[in-house]
Amino acid sequence: MKKLLLFLYAISLYATTNIVVSYENKATYPYYTKPNSKQLGLAIDALKSIEKKLDVKFIFVREPGVRGLKKLAVNKVDLLLFASYNKDRDKIAVYPKKNGVIDSSKKSMELGYYLYTLKDSNLSWNGKEFLNLNGKIGTTRGYSIIKFLRKLNIDISESNSNEIDILKLLKHRVVGVVNQSSKIDLYLKKHPEIALKIKKVYPAIQKKPYYIIVSKKFYKNHKKLAIQIWELMKNLDTNPNYKKLREKY
Repeated sequence: MKKLLLFLYAISLYATTNIVVSYENKATYPYYTKPNSKQLGLAIDALKSIEKKLDVKFIFVREPGVRGLKKLAVNKVDLLLFASYNKDRDKIAVYPKKNGVIDSSKKSMELGYYLYTLKDSNLSWNGKEFLNLNGKIGTTRGYSIIKFLRKLNIDISESNSNEIDILKLLKHRVVGVVNQSSKIDLYLKKHPEIALKIKKVYPAIQKKPYYIIVSKKFYKNHKKLAIQIWELMKNLDTNPNYKKLREKY
């Protein structure tokens, strides 16, 4: 019996670590595509490519971003793709840090929030404030841009998806939509008839680095592994290790 227990213990030391990864059930192109797409996305391909190197198995779960954050907070998932930094998330998850400060060199990518409005609208953004704003701004529930808009005292209409945001704009239920360009640009590209009615307003309202964040339990039990993942998954847009993967998208 003693020999058997020692054998089982030895096996456990070298067993592949399963890591549960939560990511949105909406596309953020090219990092991850829509559910059931043939191509999974650059971020998913990149994670799969480092499984052997780290001796891990990533188990992917697609779900609304808000649900993923809640599950990460109670250690029901190990990693979440992707989150910008804010103090509330910092309380429930672990970001890559250096000397107690967020380490922006470990960001996976940078995304911008832009204003979208109808072609004949005179609503604009000058880099500091909205001009000719007469109505509500639509955005997707759970996104970090909401706090920023509220600080500007903007009347916000939240929805559960990027597509609903655009439909509300077309039906004049909002006068503009503020959302991630990676999501809205892809949607408009796939729906050219809708793109004809909508314009993207420059400059960006916000540009933010986005990180893989990990649960506190996972970080406590696998700190070295978390640090390796942050290092290997940094700067997906320019990382030479993923050049061939980027060419797919």
